Amino acid sequence: MRAGQLIAAAKKAQAEDVSELEKRARKLLHGRIVGFVTLCDRLDISPARGRQLVEKLKLDGYNLHIKESEVSLESEIPVLPPIEIDSNRFFDGKWMRFGAMGDTHLCNRHARLDVLKALYDIYLREGITTVLHTGNIVDGECRFNRHELLTRSGIDAQLEYLMNEYPVRKGIETWFVTGDDHEGWWNQREGINIGQVMQDYADRCGRKDLKWIGHMERDIYLKAKAGRTWLRVTHPGGGTAYAISYATQKIVESYQGGEKPHIGLFGHYHKFERGYPREVHVVQTGCVEDQTPFMRKKKLQAMVGGCIIEFHQAPDGAVHRFRDEWIPFFDRKCYETKDKFRTW
Repeated sequence: MRAGQLIAAAKKAQAEDVSELEKRARKLLHGRIVGFVTLCDRLDISPARGRQLVEKLKLDGYNLHIKESEVSLESEIPVLPPIEIDSNRFFDGKWMRFGAMGDTHLCNRHARLDVLKALYDIYLREGITTVLHTGNIVDGECRFNRHELLTRSGIDAQLEYLMNEYPVRKGIETWFVTGDDHEGWWNQREGINIGQVMQDYADRCGRKDLKWIGHMERDIYLKAKAGRTWLRVTHPGGGTAYAISYATQKIVESYQGGEKPHIGLFGHYHKFERGYPREVHVVQTGCVEDQTPFMRKKKLQAMVGGCIIEFHQAPDGAVHRFRDEWIPFFDRKCYETKDKFRTW
């Protein structure tokens, strides 16, 4: 065997050793707190090698918690502090406007790329500069959705598809949360902070328009002249109730006093709904995916489309004017049989 082949074989063996070591470390750390010395002893490595291993896992996006001399790999992703936006400049009679949508489920064969691109064309024409996405931007991977995926197995394949297919429109940024389901399945199984992994991947690909803002929910503070209010972007859990408004109504009712937002955007349920429980402007943002076999089995409707939301604040920060526009689309068969009919 030549020298070059020997070196290549040694590097391959070393890479396999490192990969196996990382697997053992993740298994040891997942869901439990382990002392750093114990970690090194169990893996039979030096403290210096142990520190290198922990740093590599962090760089790879694993949700490691390090406290003094203890390490753990957690599924729970910390809540990020609110984003602050100064809305004083809007008190000249103009309205704050943004797009709102969610549940695009890219990589699933039922996802509607045609609708997604059409919505962004509308947002561009309407002068929208920010789109708030309520989660499940990709479909994730689990044992019961693999037959519906358009990509090969693995996170990288879905993120590559996302970067290639998610619309780019000049001047528009998309702020998205990640859900505890679908893309969140990776977090639950492997302890990966999937939102941060998505953000790092987008940055490497030059997709500066995609901004991960939090896991499951994130508050956006809207600061006015003499006060403020806030908007909450949420991807909740649970199933759709017998009434479309019931789930979001109960979520808002569960908020403790002083922590309910003035505007709540909700994904997950694949429905459009506009409500006002407890003086909260609630909008369910629909979906960009046709009814899946799971939804058909559960008798769940998919409301395909997106929103444009406008509001105006009083000087004390209260949202005293609010309006929303629902932009509906229909299943593919509608356009196959009525190819001249378009809603956009």
